[in-house]
Amino acid sequence: MQKIHFKQIIITLALILLFNSVFLPYLMPVSELKAASIEKEDIYTGLGLMFLLVVLSGGKSSNKEVAVRDDFYSYKNFSADEIEILASIINAEARGESYQGKVAVGAVIINRVYHPSFPNSIREVVYQTGQFTPVENGMIDLSPDNDSFKAAYDAVSGLDPSQGSLYFYNPAKSRNPEFFAKRDKVVTIGNHVFLK
Repeated sequence: MQKIHFKQIIITLALILLFNSVFLPYLMPVSELKAASIEKEDIYTGLGLMFLLVVLSGGKSSNKEVAVRDDFYSYKNFSADEIEILASIINAEARGESYQGKVAVGAVIINRVYHPSFPNSIREVVYQTGQFTPVENGMIDLSPDNDSFKAAYDAVSGLDPSQGSLYFYNPAKSRNPEFFAKRDKVVTIGNHVFLK
């Protein structure tokens, strides 16, 4: 059975509304039309809302399937609560870093979510015992700024300046440099070294 896409439905509805509002009054006398109480501004509002829905749908179907591929990233796979947790850990770990550094920290969390050696949710990865200092010292409870939220959305959408890293640390502040010395260095962004 062929899938009907959300965008196709919206376009069809827009065409029906356009036909009813523009062409129907020319084909039938106004007295025979039942919907004569609809004003032009209502029609334009409806068309505007349909256009907005088409744009917001981004051409994707309305099905709720979640891909199971390891390389699939989408903010739609995560709840608003998880996005906020991701933004909070980005804010706590990468305050003062460049935007690229913030996205890279978020990408490490997402890489862990999709890696079999780590828990499979943002919450479980972030709150896994002994993993992130801001969880231990309470800095994760600070309200994330707009850049941290934007970086979180970029990270869950697949932007990965860390190049697939599963770890990061600041060499000047690390409490466990021996652990990181055993890992393969991938890239340095700002004060953080990213590793696999």
